[in-house]
Amino acid sequence: MDAESLNSPRWPRVSKGGFHEAWFVSASDAKAGHGLWLRYGVNLDSGGARDSSLWGSWFERDAPARTFVVRNLVDDATISRTGLLFGAAELTASGCTGEVEAGGHALRWRLSFGQGAPAEEVIPAWLSPIARLRGSGYVLPHAATTLSGAVEVDGRMTELQRAPALQGHLWGRSYWPAWAWARGSGFAEDADASLDLLDVEGPRGIRLPLFVLRYRGGTHRFGELPWMLLSVSRPAAPAWHFSAQDTRLSIDGVVRATTDHMVQVQYPDVDGSLRHCVHTAVASMEVRVRSRAVPGAPWRPEGTLTSKSGASLEFCGREADARVTRGLVSAPARRRNLPGAGSVAS
Repeated sequence: MDAESLNSPRWPRVSKGGFHEAWFVSASDAKAGHGLWLRYGVNLDSGGARDSSLWGSWFERDAPARTFVVRNLVDDATISRTGLLFGAAELTASGCTGEVEAGGHALRWRLSFGQGAPAEEVIPAWLSPIARLRGSGYVLPHAATTLSGAVEVDGRMTELQRAPALQGHLWGRSYWPAWAWARGSGFAEDADASLDLLDVEGPRGIRLPLFVLRYRGGTHRFGELPWMLLSVSRPAAPAWHFSAQDTRLSIDGVVRATTDHMVQVQYPDVDGSLRHCVHTAVASMEVRVRSRAVPGAPWRPEGTLTSKSGASLEFCGREADARVTRGLVSAPARRRNLPGAGSVAS
């Protein structure tokens, strides 16, 4: 697997029936206290009509009033020789550019991906047949990487220097009823470690916790059987308590945020319903790691991972969260007569 192939779009294969597809970039700089969330999205309605959009959100730990999320509707998404084009914005295997402006806020970026963990298929093997029946998928072309480059936030220039990040790609004919998602990285004790948490409401309301820890050169997929059956997941916005184990390693911890550091967006499903999602990229995570020599042996302390303001956290479902007041603002993409003038995105 490689980033270019995993980012390959699925929407050209869909003629009708409804479909959604998104590429997202999430980065958190714990030292600077800010976070970034970008989304390149395509939606097809039941008749096959397509709309394309570019989303951007900015989070500041020490100035929550500067938190915002905006979306621009672009003319179309197209496939280029090197990646994807959303109007003037671009996403490739090596980086991303773009700009969004609405509601008095503007976000512009020109960023490059660094070296990191290999690309990953998120959905475990036992769940893949169900995902295929739903026409859905979730992959990480850049499972654990860094972002470097320039970001312009409401006219203020910010430089990202190897900020811990990931880039994901997901798609499906319809949204899952509810889910929670989190990513922790840039831990104070181990800058190379990262933890992905995903809790999906599956068929008949069954919750499926799918956790992955990258730690000290190993990748622990707690979502595989039989280990998923031993996982405990208690997402309750704006906090999430969790635990998991496999043959040699166990984790337990919490990721939490405050609602004034979150934004709220809506995703329309093919049946007309909405998924309300609250999100932040300046959450905090603490994880206790234990190990054992062989299965059945006592667990012994291995270490603790802490990341203050260095985690992303999201809760999605059918009900809006009235505590989160910063909502999505949308507008058509601004047309520029002089491409590149005054923009870090060009």
